[in-house]
Amino acid sequence: MPDDFSVFLSHRAEDRYLARLLKARLEYLSSLDRQRPVECYVCEEIPGGAEWRQWMIDNTARADCLIFIHTNAEHNWTWCASEISQFDGYKRALKLMSKVLWFSVDSSPSFPMLAENEFYGIGEDDVRRFLEDLFVKPTFGNVPLRPRLNANHAREFNDAAKDIHAQFMQITRPEELFRLRLRIVFSDELSFRQKADLLAPLAPADRARGFLKDARLEADAATVTLLSGPDTAELDWEDLLRAQNRYDSGAWLDELTNYVANSFADVDIASRRSREQVLSPIFRDLKLYQPVIARLEYLDNTPFSVVLIFVPMPPFSEDPRLMVAQNMPKDIVFLSILLRLARRFRWSFLEPLYNAVEGMDDDVNAKRWDDLLERYHECLENLDSILRQSNMRELETVGDIKSAINISDDALLKEMFKDWGTFQTRLAQAVEKRSPGDIKQTLEPWLKRNKDFMKQLLVESQGRVEKLRPM
Repeated sequence: MPDDFSVFLSHRAEDRYLARLLKARLEYLSSLDRQRPVECYVCEEIPGGAEWRQWMIDNTARADCLIFIHTNAEHNWTWCASEISQFDGYKRALKLMSKVLWFSVDSSPSFPMLAENEFYGIGEDDVRRFLEDLFVKPTFGNVPLRPRLNANHAREFNDAAKDIHAQFMQITRPEELFRLRLRIVFSDELSFRQKADLLAPLAPADRARGFLKDARLEADAATVTLLSGPDTAELDWEDLLRAQNRYDSGAWLDELTNYVANSFADVDIASRRSREQVLSPIFRDLKLYQPVIARLEYLDNTPFSVVLIFVPMPPFSEDPRLMVAQNMPKDIVFLSILLRLARRFRWSFLEPLYNAVEGMDDDVNAKRWDDLLERYHECLENLDSILRQSNMRELETVGDIKSAINISDDALLKEMFKDWGTFQTRLAQAVEKRSPGDIKQTLEPWLKRNKDFMKQLLVESQGRVEKLRPM
């Protein structure tokens, strides 16, 4: 069984999170049973250019296998094509087998240079087949890397397949699904190279402002109205700046400029890592929208255009500081705080613990019980965080809560707060007894109470926000 095996992951910069996840899962799976992990070469921070080219030449030569991540046929795949060609040419020159495999979101992929190579879709079964081919079967070598990995470590193997599939689904959701979207094209393609040369001597921030100043903004009428008001026919960058400053929501444009500036090839790695895709929110007519950078496109190794989506958020922010800045009434602020804490209580404590114990018999084996204990302690850490966030004077007693939010269901509030200490004690005792049945019986009524409480908080919050809307 080979101890040394390395993989080159070829991907666009925008898909770096998927590449990181794939690298982490491959290294973890291959290290089980105390074996040496597969080494994965991932170019996370080096953009195309001389530095990237030397990195690519060195590591395609070292790699035993290349995995290409193909996420959208419309994107520019020049750099990935260079990596594949370099890897394939080097192996063939040495008369070695060129082991190239690739994922694609397209059900009928069209990438001519890979027509004869092993192809995988992004479904969970395809990901599992890929892991089996790479580790369990001798698909890419004379002997398998880890011949019984899926049998000896079935849970870890299946979890890895689910995680990779989930990340594929997350990053391949097209931004076109969002109705409110804006594409900023920095220049016409024919004049782009000339403009890039003209701005090249400037510092990255000034260069970004130079590209954006003359950019073409493409948006439908609804997006234009959101960004600049109902009387604007078309947008340009200066119009957008003036409108957002008039609405006191220009921070996201500064952050967008910073994102573009830190995407140039000559910025340092720390600056590139500082980029944030989720920008400061836009608050208009008591509605909240979250600008998100959905795609950054390159041409000749220089940012060429950027696509933003504007995600409609709940009718009020769940950040108390932002709500106070927006002059939201105090009762709505506390409703928001409680709703967020109730959600966290359900999704990071109740649900994970209940799902872990559901279907488990009282004669559970030691391995499954250890897994449950690990989940229990993770949930307790989440609960400590929730309790710290709720530790404020206005939420100390049932009377304080009623005064802050004015929910009329006294019985539910009293039951929840009166039984809170008993609930914690019973849960700890059930764990101490090693009784999955008692754990389930303790959690089930709290799942119902939590659901009822969240529903009342949401209805009350939305009702009060509606009263604030201008007629």
